[in-house]
Amino acid sequence: MHQVKMLADVVDVARRAADRWYVTTGNTAVGPVNLDLLARGVEAGKVPIEAFVRHEGWKVWRPLSELAVIISDDFAGTESTDDISEVGRPSTPNDFSPADAIDGAGDRREALLLLMTAAVVRGGADVAIVHEVDDDGAVAVCAHGPVMFDALELRVARDDDALLAASTGATVVAEPAPGPAGQAILNRLGLLAGALDGALMIPIRPGGHLVGMIELGRKAPFRSAEIVSLEALVDALVQKLEAGGL
Repeated sequence: MHQVKMLADVVDVARRAADRWYVTTGNTAVGPVNLDLLARGVEAGKVPIEAFVRHEGWKVWRPLSELAVIISDDFAGTESTDDISEVGRPSTPNDFSPADAIDGAGDRREALLLLMTAAVVRGGADVAIVHEVDDDGAVAVCAHGPVMFDALELRVARDDDALLAASTGATVVAEPAPGPAGQAILNRLGLLAGALDGALMIPIRPGGHLVGMIELGRKAPFRSAEIVSLEALVDALVQKLEAGGL
């Protein structure tokens, strides 16, 4: 294990502003997490030292190696039960417009991360996974919630019922009685958060072409107004993708 000490200027940022950070390996991203849990994630081997980090108020990603000092490769301190999966709440205000939620994204992957953050707030979600479609089905590229690092690079097969529904442009709501697609969503999100009473999937289809889907879950069913609000967030991203802004 590694013992990690965050640099003073980074700690100062966390004190003066919100202590909410995102972590990416280049292929996948998780967050928000606070600095203490980020350090524990490195010490536990859940966050690679080569990862990049961004405070929620920054416009750029910085190497973790620029923000922290790795004190020892043989850290044998007191074992802690804290986990990097204990996340802080995203800060995107509920009164942001859908377009505001992804404003400032430099590329599609960053836009997906911002979409997930806004969707977690809008939907009061306990867990979320954003999948990108590829030739073999889809792969998780962003995650939020308990043990969220376990979701990174989670694969979804081409014949997965939720992915098949997404390809038709359908939003799937798992409650009150989940069908095959709803059960697939519940099974996936359940790996990260246990039993859920509410779950849904919204496809991301610029120009009618499926590029991804977002799955959200929580301990209570989703209300119709919340689902409409979440679909508006996805629509804002789709419009930006269609306009060639990402």
